[in-house]
Amino acid sequence: MFEGNIFSGESDLLQHEFYLTKVKHLNTQSNISKQQLEKLHSYLSHYSEKNESCTLTINDQIPLLLNSNEVHQLIVDLQKIQEII
Repeated sequence: MFEGNIFSGESDLLQHEFYLTKVKHLNTQSNISKQQLEKLHSYLSHYSEKNESCTLTINDQIPLLLNSNEVHQLIVDLQKIQEII
């Protein structure tokens, strides 16, 4: 079980995926592939470099605004997840 600042979930070492169960305070159920994690990391790094906020969409329905500090926290979470899977 992984409990990060923004993302929580479980890693699937066989499939090289991460099963996302929580984003900030919202419960969800999504599989994220290693490739998707890398794309998300790249997307967030762009905003982090500019010290800007960004919006993620949870379950293709719920927009979630991340301030610049939360963007940085999620990048750290993603780096830890990528090391696990």
